Amino acid sequence: SISKKVDGIRETVNRLNVKMDILKSSKFILSEEGIRSFIVKRILRILNSKLNMYLAKLDANTRCEFNEYFEESLWDISGNERSYYNFSNGEQRRIDLAILFAFQDIRRLQADVDMNISIYDELLDSSLDRRGSELVLALLKERADKNKECVYIVSHRKEAQSSYTNKVVTLQKKNGITTLVD
Repeated sequence: SISKKVDGIRETVNRLNVKMDILKSSKFILSEEGIRSFIVKRILRILNSKLNMYLAKLDANTRCEFNEYFEESLWDISGNERSYYNFSNGEQRRIDLAILFAFQDIRRLQADVDMNISIYDELLDSSLDRRGSELVLALLKERADKNKECVYIVSHRKEAQSSYTNKVVTLQKKNGITTLVD
């Protein structure tokens, strides 16, 4: 009879421990740390995947990953870890654009509202060579077609007019007034 009571108490303690474990897990999941950690890890997988896809499309010869604190790690084509500041201006620009496009994709996945217009001011005016500009324009066209998006690029370079553009609007400034050139 005492052994039956002890067995009953053990069984009750085991059931209560299982319930306690469930409650502890629920408390962690519902806490700010649990939800934040879950969301950040989920978003990081997508972000890093998109980021490296864009780096490849821009021929950046670089791999980049963000950790849960959004600290970046960069590797060159040889697999050597490098600082962002050890890359050339053109390489930095490609990394920056890949990050921008990756975050735009994340926003597009998370938002309830579609964004169908993007404006890039002087996107092609510094740091990118002709090949880099062509890659960026090709990528913008691909994204515009895929997302049914209208893309405006403000540029001071004639080279920005390429086969990727549908229409070029030329403006000129005279005596402090900007006007449309036909």
